[in-house]
Amino acid sequence: MPVATDQFKSSLSHWASGVSVITYASKAIKGGVTVSSFSSVSLEPPLVLFCLAKHSKAKEAIETAGNFAVNILSAEQKQISADFASGSLDKAVVLEGLNPGTLSTGAPILEGSLASLDCLVHQIIDAGDHWIFLGLVEAVATKEGSPLLYFNRNYRELI
Repeated sequence: MPVATDQFKSSLSHWASGVSVITYASKAIKGGVTVSSFSSVSLEPPLVLFCLAKHSKAKEAIETAGNFAVNILSAEQKQISADFASGSLDKAVVLEGLNPGTLSTGAPILEGSLASLDCLVHQIIDAGDHWIFLGLVEAVATKEGSPLLYFNRNYRELI
């Protein structure tokens, strides 16, 4: 059953065009990827979307898992964002090192994130040079704090 509208709105109040990491897990595949394009689509049902480049290997993994979590990073999570954005690191190893929890769907939730939205894959749309993932929000977790912002290849704190 999708998350309540008030919970969904509260979780999105923590998002300020900051850095989001999408995490996913199935029995065989775990990982994550930093995305810059994330937004809310509707309140009822609670839907979100994010974009993923066509060359990303995460598409098949998320499709297979059938779930994903949007983790809106706090200012203290700069290294986590850099690790997931790095092309040279194994994302499953990065994820295991963080010892993530779960909420509803089994998608990994990054501890310390300002908001985590646990989603089921609702639809995947071919948009030419990228994929658009729509997710039905099943659960949320939030905390207070400042978001990690990304601007001009530098991470900044919201002041």
